[in-house]
This record gives sequence, structure tokens and C-alpha cells, in this order.
Amino acid sequence: MNEHRHHKVKDIFLDGAIDPAFVGTSIAKHATRTDIGAHEIFLGQVRADEADGRRVAAIEYTAYREMALERMTVIREEAFGKWPEMTCLHVHHSLGIIKAGELCFMVFASAPHRSASREAVSWVVDRIKAELPIFGKEMLEQGGHEWKVNHG
Repeated sequence: MNEHRHHKVKDIFLDGAIDPAFVGTSIAKHATRTDIGAHEIFLGQVRADEADGRRVAAIEYTAYREMALERMTVIREEAFGKWPEMTCLHVHHSLGIIKAGELCFMVFASAPHRSASREAVSWVVDRIKAELPIFGKEMLEQGGHEWKVNHG
């Protein structure tokens, strides 16, 4: 399988929403990899949450980019250490204003077998949500905003 390797810092941030076609293209790029037997993908989408008669129209994402990318590099290294058979791990997170219904977060892992890719994606998503300094300001339909709180 893969020997331990050190990964360079990769920029996970995209300006704007993640286009669904990007997801399909990401999968298609792996078609030549005949050592892959499983892909696991997590897609995060902006919800139109409603509370007290106020509805979320969009989320404006910002981040402490350098700190987030340094932390993501550590998470990536740890993931490949835990699942050395994993062939690749791709992470993308939107910045800017993302409307309700649009994709804002993607974690994509590939491996020879499904258990490694499935476990790795779940673990990476949870680590990112808990550790990366990414902030979401919920823009309300009625005007104003509230800072997003991750619920898991």
C-alpha cells in the first residue's frame, strides 16, 4: 500500500459555491486509477434553517486561511497515517456568500476498499468541523445575520 508520505499544504478554499459538475468531474478524474475500488464523498449544502420566523437565505463563509490550511495539512497527514491504504483525499470548502441549496463543503476519499474511504471521510469531516477556523455568517431573508453554530 502507500508508504508514509508528507503532503504539501493544499488550498482547500474555493470562491463561491461548489458546482455539482465539479463533483462529477472529480470522480471522473479517478477513472484511470485501477487500484481504487471505492470512493466516499461527503457533500455539505446550505440549509434554509428557520427559527423564530427568521429564515436563512445564505451563509457568508470566511476563514483564517493560513491557520486553516496548516491545520488541514495536519489532519490530512493523520488521515493517511490512520488509513495508509487510502489512495487520495480531496477537501474543498467554499468562501463567500453561498445561497441556501448550494454546496459549500466536499470531502472525497478513495481507497481499494469501501471501509477505509468511508471511515476516513467521516473522520475528516468531523475534524474539520471541530478544528478549522472557518466561520459562517447566516444571512437572513428578513435582513440581518446570525453567526452559524455547528451542531454535528
